[in-house]
Amino acid sequence: MRGSFLRRRLLSSLTAVLGVSVLVFLLVHLIPGDPVDNLLGERADPIDKLEMRRCMDLDQSLVVQFGRFIKNVGNGTLGRTCPDQRRTVTSLIAEALPSTIALAGAAMFVALIFALPLGVAAALRPRSALDAGATIISLAGISMPSMWLGPLLLAIFYVGLQWLPGPADQAGLPGLILPAFMLGTHLMAMLARMTRSSLLEVLGEDYVRTARAKGLSSTVVVLRHALRNALVPVITVAGIQFGSLLAGAVVTEKVFARPGIGTLLLEAISQRDYRVVQGCTLVIAVSYVTVNLLVDLAYGLADPRIRVQ
Repeated sequence: MRGSFLRRRLLSSLTAVLGVSVLVFLLVHLIPGDPVDNLLGERADPIDKLEMRRCMDLDQSLVVQFGRFIKNVGNGTLGRTCPDQRRTVTSLIAEALPSTIALAGAAMFVALIFALPLGVAAALRPRSALDAGATIISLAGISMPSMWLGPLLLAIFYVGLQWLPGPADQAGLPGLILPAFMLGTHLMAMLARMTRSSLLEVLGEDYVRTARAKGLSSTVVVLRHALRNALVPVITVAGIQFGSLLAGAVVTEKVFARPGIGTLLLEAISQRDYRVVQGCTLVIAVSYVTVNLLVDLAYGLADPRIRVQ
C-alpha cells in the first residue's frame, strides 16, 4: 500500500515537472526579440552572431531544440553555456543553489521559531490581549510588502544601528539574518494564524478533554496530545511555502545583492539565455515537487492515524 502511494506520488511529480519544462520551453521561445542581440549586442560582428546562434541551437527548428533540451536533461548537463561551452548549466546552478537553500532554510527557521510559540499562545488564550497582539502581528506580516520590508531592515539595522552587515557583505551567518527575516516574515504570519486556528479546533476534541480528566498537566496535554495533531495543516502550509521560498528568493537576493539561483535566473531572463532559464526553472520545479512529496511522508510522523492508513 505504501509502495503504491509512493509510486502514484512520484508519477504525478514527474508529470508536473515535465509539464513545467514544456511550458517554460515554449514561453521563452515566444518572447519577442533576438537573444543573440541581447548577449552580444546589436553591433556585434555577423560571424560572431552566427556562431552564437549555432551554439544556442537557434539555427535549428523548435522540435530539434526541444529534443536537445530533453537530451541535456537526461545526461544531467542541462546544456552548455554560450559562448563558453566548457561550462554546463548544471555547474552554474550547482554554484548558486547552496546559497538559495541556505537562505530558504534560514527563512523557514525564522518563520517557525516565531510562528509556533505565537500561534500556541494565541490559541491558549483566545479573545485576550495576547490573542489580539498575535493577530495584529500576523496581519502586519501578511500585508507588509517584501520590497518595502527589505530596505526598511537595511535602514534600521545596517545604516542606523550598524549591528548587521549590508548588501556589500552577505557572507557568513550574520549576513543571513536580515534576508531571512525579509523572506520569512510573510510565512511566519501565515503559520502563526494556521497554528492558532488548528490548535483551537483540536483543543475542543474529546481526547483532549479525556487527557485533562486523567490529571495530565496542561503542558503535556498541549504539546503531546493537542499540538501534535494540530501540526498536520501547519506542515502542509510550511512544506508548500518552503518550495515557494526557493522560487521567491529572487526579490530578496536582489535587494541584499546575494548570489543564488534567483539572481542567476533573473540575469538569464534579462539576457534571454534560454538554457539557463530552462535549467533554473526545472531545478525550482523539481525542488518544489520534492518538498511536497516529503510533506506527504511527514504527515505520518505528526499523526499516527495517517501512518496506519
